[in-house]
Amino acid sequence: MSLFLIILGAGDSQRLKSNIPKPFYTINNKTLLEHSFGTFKDINAIKKIVFVYNKKHKKLLNNIKLKNSIKITGGKTRQESTLKALKFIKRMKCTKVLIHDAARPNPSKKLVNEIINKLSNN
Repeated sequence: MSLFLIILGAGDSQRLKSNIPKPFYTINNKTLLEHSFGTFKDINAIKKIVFVYNKKHKKLLNNIKLKNSIKITGGKTRQESTLKALKFIKRMKCTKVLIHDAARPNPSKKLVNEIINKLSNN
């Protein structure tokens, strides 16, 4: 199984009403994006992490070191961004995919591993 993770972070964060987009909002000296990566980076089953970002936020993204990741620009909507990422990884022999929202930084590792185990069986 070749498992990839797509983290969606291409939105404008309009509801937050902040000058800082949600993925780059800092809590405890880390961006929400870095917190998400912290959860997923140690899960060996995930071969690549694809971060989908808003091209307006490229400077913010360049300030963050994201190992074992691919960065691609998103579309105008969440659906377009997701499809763009899926098309991109299709060429890379990805057989399974997890999709996560960059603004939700604390997924449970236990839950993620349970989902991965279910993907292996189904």
